[in-house]
Parts: sequence; C-alpha cells; structure tokens
Amino acid sequence: MSPYGALSTEFYALDKPEAPPDAFDFYESFAREARGPIHEPMCGTGRYLLGLLEHGLDISGSDASAHMLDACRVVAHQRGLAPELSQQSLEALHCARPPSLVFIPSGSFGLLLDDALVKAALRRVYEVLAPGGRFLVEAEKLLAGPAEPSGVWGGRWVDRADGARLVFSWLVQYSGAPNITTSLHRYELLEGGKLVATELEELRVRSYVPEDFRALLEAAGFRDIEPLKPYERALAEEDDDAIVFSAVKASA
Repeated sequence: MSPYGALSTEFYALDKPEAPPDAFDFYESFAREARGPIHEPMCGTGRYLLGLLEHGLDISGSDASAHMLDACRVVAHQRGLAPELSQQSLEALHCARPPSLVFIPSGSFGLLLDDALVKAALRRVYEVLAPGGRFLVEAEKLLAGPAEPSGVWGGRWVDRADGARLVFSWLVQYSGAPNITTSLHRYELLEGGKLVATELEELRVRSYVPEDFRALLEAAGFRDIEPLKPYERALAEEDDDAIVFSAVKASA
C-alpha cells in the first residue's frame, strides 16, 4: 500500500532531502555491524538508503510507491549512485540475497493499519532475514489522552529550483479507532503565482502500546526483542513517544 502521489512525493523529497543526523547515525551503527547485505523496505526517496550506500554499505531498498522510487532514482543519479531498488509491498517482500539487517525508520511501519496485514508483514520480514539477522522497526507509541473530533489546519511550503512553489496543508483528526491518527493532506503547485495542480490524500497512521507490538514480533518468530530509545542504543523509557524495536531471527 502507498498513499503517496506525485506532488506529495515531490514535496517530501524537497522538504526532507536528508535523514536527521541522530537517526542516520543510529541506523548506520547497526548497519556497520551487519555481517551481510542490508535491506530497507519502505525506503521512500532514499534519504537513509542513499547515505548508507555512499558510506560503502551493501544495501538495497524497496517501496510500494512507484513515485517514491522514481524520486529516489533521480536523487541517486544526481549523486552518482546506482541503488538496487524494487517496487514491493512489505507483506510480499522478496530479497535476492537474505539480508543480515532489515530496518524501517521514521514510523513508516505505521502506514500498515489492518491487523492481518501487520502480522503478515512482520512474518515476511522474519522469513526473508538471514539466520541471526536483525530487524529494526520504529513504532509510534499510543499516548494516553482524549480523542479530538476535529483539528486545526496547518501548512508550509518549499520552493523548487525552477521557481515553482509547492504548498502543503494538513488537518489532523483523532477520531475513530483510538490507535489511528487520520490526516487530510492538500498539496498545491504554484507556477508564476498561479495554481496549476492540486493533490489531496488521506494519511492514516497506526500507533501501538509497546507491549502489544512486542507480542506481534514474538508471534512472527523474533527473539531477543529490545525496545530502544530513538535514536540511542539504550532501553526506551516511559516518556518516549516512539520506540525503535530491535528483534533477531534465530540462528539456523
């Protein structure tokens, strides 16, 4: 599944050209310890993947969005890189070589909403990993608080090199399922002060009670499960609003 269209992908690529330094260093530290290839599903525009590739790591990527993969290839070409990319959904993931590390940063896993789909995706990651391989996945933490029936519009814009402007507006609503956040996104492309394209998307993101996510990992077959602070190699604390789970596939 992928909610990303052409304008939202372009905005994402311009607005987030690089991974946050602390997050990148965190994932790179695990990548350097991996004894084999690395795979990043849901790699998007490649802000982690391309940086790791530039640092000499053996990494491939996949994403369900053709728009995201196209954007990744454009950036890769500009940086003189030729990443191995494939269009795949997580629950049907296939890797030509069993990776020693699979990682999904930035809460992207939260785009999977349905219980059956979440379980299938975790099981598939377990199956493609090499024996003894590690899975790192960032999960948004379900926070206590009252549900809100409506929100307030926010927004910002980015400017393209050709002078065009991309405007992003959003409205967040916490109604419906208590662990699903729904956002209405509007993207507008302005050229010469005129509106030339508009794109609307509804983005829904799932959050988790930490113990529930651990149970899902255990049910998929993982062991040595640790909830880590973002982005520190230390155990998560009660007031952390997200958790990076580290889980290992049993050795053969």
